[in-house]
Amino acid sequence: MLLDIRETVRNSKPIKYTLITLICIPFALVGIGSYFAGGGYADVAEVDGVEINEQQVDRAYNSLRQQYQQMFGGNIPSNLMSDESIRQQALDGLVTDIVVRNTVEDQKFAVGDETLGRAIRNDTRFHVDGEFSSERYQDMIRGSLSNVATYEESLRANAAVTQFRAGVEATSFQLPSESKRLDALSKQTRTIDFVRYSVDKAIETIEISDEQINAHFEENADNYMFPQRGKFEYIELKKADLAAGIEISEEDAQAHYNEFQSDYVTTPEVRETSHILLEIADIDDTDTVAERTAEMNAIKARIEAGEAFADVAKEVSEDIGSAQSGGSLGQLEPSFMEAQYVTAAEALTPENALSDVVQTQFGLHLIQLDNYAPAVVTPYEEVKESIVSLLQNNAADSEFLELRTAMEESIASDPESLEVAADASNVELKKTDWVDVDTQSDPLFADPRILGAAFSEEVLDSLNNSDLIELNPGHVLSLRVLEHEEPRPKSIEDVRDDIVATLKKEQAETLLDESAKAAVALMLKGTPVSKVAADDETATATSNEVLTRQSTVIDASAVSEIYALAKPAEGKVLVKSVALQNGDRVAYALKAVETPEAADDDTGDTQIVNTRLGQAELSAVIANLREKADVTISQ
Repeated sequence: MLLDIRETVRNSKPIKYTLITLICIPFALVGIGSYFAGGGYADVAEVDGVEINEQQVDRAYNSLRQQYQQMFGGNIPSNLMSDESIRQQALDGLVTDIVVRNTVEDQKFAVGDETLGRAIRNDTRFHVDGEFSSERYQDMIRGSLSNVATYEESLRANAAVTQFRAGVEATSFQLPSESKRLDALSKQTRTIDFVRYSVDKAIETIEISDEQINAHFEENADNYMFPQRGKFEYIELKKADLAAGIEISEEDAQAHYNEFQSDYVTTPEVRETSHILLEIADIDDTDTVAERTAEMNAIKARIEAGEAFADVAKEVSEDIGSAQSGGSLGQLEPSFMEAQYVTAAEALTPENALSDVVQTQFGLHLIQLDNYAPAVVTPYEEVKESIVSLLQNNAADSEFLELRTAMEESIASDPESLEVAADASNVELKKTDWVDVDTQSDPLFADPRILGAAFSEEVLDSLNNSDLIELNPGHVLSLRVLEHEEPRPKSIEDVRDDIVATLKKEQAETLLDESAKAAVALMLKGTPVSKVAADDETATATSNEVLTRQSTVIDASAVSEIYALAKPAEGKVLVKSVALQNGDRVAYALKAVETPEAADDDTGDTQIVNTRLGQAELSAVIANLREKADVTISQ
């Protein structure tokens, strides 16, 4: 259909001019800038008047997710972090970035032209042969789809932010006396007696009646809902699948290996040469060239007669730089030497190590091969598999582009069906079972881009195909809904087990709170913890437990709470209770605090830069700036 329309337009001037006029009208009314202003992406946050849209969050999310994938070797553990938590981190990072940049701008941090220029010149990415290359710099910037002005402005802004951060991090210091005191405090120990009440053991003692279950369900029925869900059909096109189906012949693979053998060199060829140079002022003066050629042939004869090349070079070579070292030029570097010299040098072998007379723009050369070791090339059989994969991938490029175009056109031309698009792109039309809107188990729909498209208004309400979703280069997908259900109530039978577990946990924790409160009262009267815990199946007593700041016998948060208490007076104890993360309760008595003596030294009050303190102070500064900023997050 689209091809017919395209041919009709191509062959009709009136239709062409009509379409051009229609296209020009909106440009004239709203201006061309609106088409490139990033419209069409919903705003998800606003920070001090600066908006953050969905596209920016998507980019930050993809970048952060790739970092986590690299960190975990490809797959992010689902129990460690969900896609939603990564997306939230990405949004938080964007908010923080804007807050910091606004602060930098308000406080007039700036980077001068000289500093900026030095940073660019020192960037090795822009170097050629160890020196800054303006041409390479501009080529690389253009290659990143940017321009020099935009890049330098971005670099200037980032440098100002770095300046602000360094101003906090690099200026934090401690006096030696402070460092010694902190070191002593970090080694402080605290001795406690405690009784631990197990929530799991308490749960085992609790029975829940039907009346309690019914009452809880009636009171919280609105919280028990099946999520919105749908059944979908979809098509996906993968370049990897296309590549896998392409046959590569042995001849083609071998031909590629032979043509690009330099790509498989593990150890480069070693070819070290020496030369004797006779200079010629005017290379076009045939008489002089003939005279000097005869002179060089005589020199060659001396060497062939047995004289050492190095000795003769020191005597007659007119290349001042190499003559004193016997004419040695070291490793042959084709990119820095005259083509005639390189050609002659590469023709030399250990058996035929002396060249004929070679003429270049510098004069006449006699070349000797001093050292030769052939390049070490990975054998064909070892790289055959990777070559086949490369050729398959290259061959699949054009096929993927063609099929993707056909798929995209078919999706748009027939928005109420994927069958035409499936046929046009030669892919299978696949169907899902029920997919919940909050699913994390389905590997495909766990991707927020697919899940967002699946439950979008365009797909659910308009019943259209989704736009083509690019999951990564070489992998695209489109879907449409087959069935859809809005959130619906769960029955009491659906949630009975959940209610029982919730009520047991709540009652167990209430029971343990009472037990811990009673234990505190007894311990304040001096009752030993062993006696407090006696006859209580949920309780375990521990005496004289020596805690360090790294102790794991109880939660780290509980250890921190104990370390926050003041040192008890002589002969006294401090008695408290604390809830642990798993629901257990602990009643404890702080009996003793021991702090080692700080070591003496003679460093005086010399300041010591503390990077960790600087990082902590920077985090505190940024947290304070975020707290003061006007941040609005869309739900």
